[in-house]
Amino acid sequence: RDSRYALDAIGEGSVYQFFLGKSWLGWTIALATIGIQIFMLFVFVDGAKIDLSDEKTDLVYTWKCPRDQDECENKTDLDGKGWTAFAILMAAHLLKDIINGSKMIVLSGKERHDRHARIRFFSGGTLLTSVSLFTLFVSSIYNMAIATSNTEIIINAVVILFIANVDELIYDILMVINSRWVEGMSWEKGDDGKDRVKEVLKENSELKNKVKRVESEVDELRRKMTRMEEMMGIEETPTAPQDDDDPTLRTDIVEETPTTPQDDNAIEGKKGE
Repeated sequence: RDSRYALDAIGEGSVYQFFLGKSWLGWTIALATIGIQIFMLFVFVDGAKIDLSDEKTDLVYTWKCPRDQDECENKTDLDGKGWTAFAILMAAHLLKDIINGSKMIVLSGKERHDRHARIRFFSGGTLLTSVSLFTLFVSSIYNMAIATSNTEIIINAVVILFIANVDELIYDILMVINSRWVEGMSWEKGDDGKDRVKEVLKENSELKNKVKRVESEVDELRRKMTRMEEMMGIEETPTAPQDDDDPTLRTDIVEETPTTPQDDNAIEGKKGE
């Protein structure tokens, strides 16, 4: 269950999922992808340098100082609306990866996983969070350096965010080349059965330990109940004797049947005969 959650968090359609597997080739492809992303992001970092003597910088100087005036004017059209749109774009695209990467780092601290699984979870979560935060940083400093209008800051943000999708594009390319080969390197096909077997065996062992503890507690409770009965001297309750004076229980009492006057006359007639 935790492994499946980690796969959903890191991205099932991304080469980052190779960090959850045990294939060295998968790890190499994932690390190479991150290297490509970092390389392209550093191109924008170099372009955002505040160095007017460097001709390679993309820095735009928006302050104009006319010779016939004592004061300089800022000619930029960028205002709060542009930065608000920029923040919405960054949050919509990067916030999910930052949260999921943080959850994977927390998941790597759970003791129920073995050491290798915790290393994979930590590596995947750390790299996912780092790339997302670095993308946010690069996009911010680059737009602060060159964006001069609200539309320009949005265009720059979209271009830089496109670099964050390179991992998914490379995964799609690999799937087109050989889907079985990619599935063999991914966690879902390579380690799912083994991880489930380990989890079942671990749960079975824990269940056996719980049963043993319950049995020992029951035996201890029985011993305590036996000692309590011996200390209290519990005896059987005697049955109550029958009361001889109770007419309902006596069998030697014969009830007399009342006679009618006709019966008395019949009896006297018989005596006279």
